[in-house]
Amino acid sequence: MEAIGNKLENPVRAYAFDQLLILPGLGKIEPSEIDISVKIGGLRLKAPLISAPMDTVTGSRLAIALALRGGLGVIHRNCSIEQTVKMIRMVKSEKVPDSNALAPRDRQGRLAVGAGLSPMDIKRATALYGEADLLFIDVASFHNRKLVEGAKRIIGATGAKIVVGNFGTADGVRYAIEELGEENVSAVKVGMGGGSICTTTDVSGVGSPSTFAIEQAALALKQMNLLQRIPIIGDGGISKPRDVAIAIGLGASAVMLGKVFAACEESCAKTVWRSGEKYKVYWGMGSAQARKKRMALDRYQDYQKGKQIDEGVKMYLRVSGSVENAVGAIEGSLRVGMGYVGAGNLQEMHQKSMVVARA
Repeated sequence: MEAIGNKLENPVRAYAFDQLLILPGLGKIEPSEIDISVKIGGLRLKAPLISAPMDTVTGSRLAIALALRGGLGVIHRNCSIEQTVKMIRMVKSEKVPDSNALAPRDRQGRLAVGAGLSPMDIKRATALYGEADLLFIDVASFHNRKLVEGAKRIIGATGAKIVVGNFGTADGVRYAIEELGEENVSAVKVGMGGGSICTTTDVSGVGSPSTFAIEQAALALKQMNLLQRIPIIGDGGISKPRDVAIAIGLGASAVMLGKVFAACEESCAKTVWRSGEKYKVYWGMGSAQARKKRMALDRYQDYQKGKQIDEGVKMYLRVSGSVENAVGAIEGSLRVGMGYVGAGNLQEMHQKSMVVARA
């Protein structure tokens, strides 16, 4: 740790996505031939896209639409356990043609779906284990002794492998994996304070942009010889198709999207009309609107009691269209970017991408 008086002598730069570019490499493959699939926790996703477990983003309808296009929906936890289970079962009951080769499926051939989870809620974890295909720890910062201990109890009670996060530093990733055991971690989710409706950094002065957090996670996993075994999920501030290519170029294997999917017809955000156009009402999970439900208060270092500081805001998003169209646009952009780099799959994108800062 740097001594007081030297902290700004050699500051580390943390860039936003718009400040970065990937340099072109030797093109050798057509975009249509590029493999953008990724394996996370036993699931093969044909598209490296995961929806955020937010109560204005992922309900059963969006989870179904995203799975049909090869991604994974993660049901939010700002509701009762019974409501979460009901949404999961609605996804599982969706009839999917055998001809759909994109959709991730469970062992019974049903659509795959994830669920958000508090590391302090062992009752919910026990109820969701066996219902959802992948459990996601859903807190702003998992670099916390109490939260890690809670996750240990969940793993001990269920035997589940879990996605853990969020992290902003290499130290956080190392600490969690060493404490939980690499065999119990399906993926690490990174980024803090970078979301469009997240005000954590404005409120606290603390944060880690997804770009920086992805590299930090990659550094930790490389040092632990786990880079090929534990995937990184970039979460926060990814709003344009090009951002996905940059996130993967930095080391992510998948990205979690909130705003992009909140604006889709299938999101569980409320639809309103303004000046003759359709909008979705989107808010952060630390906002006053989300906190009123009091089901996910501990997402922001709030253990049952309910603090009075908001860490999110509300905004109106013009409805952009369907999940299918959103995924198609991102996939097309990603394939083009990988083609320019000369990467035939995500692992090659990790290895070949040279990311530079704009002047």
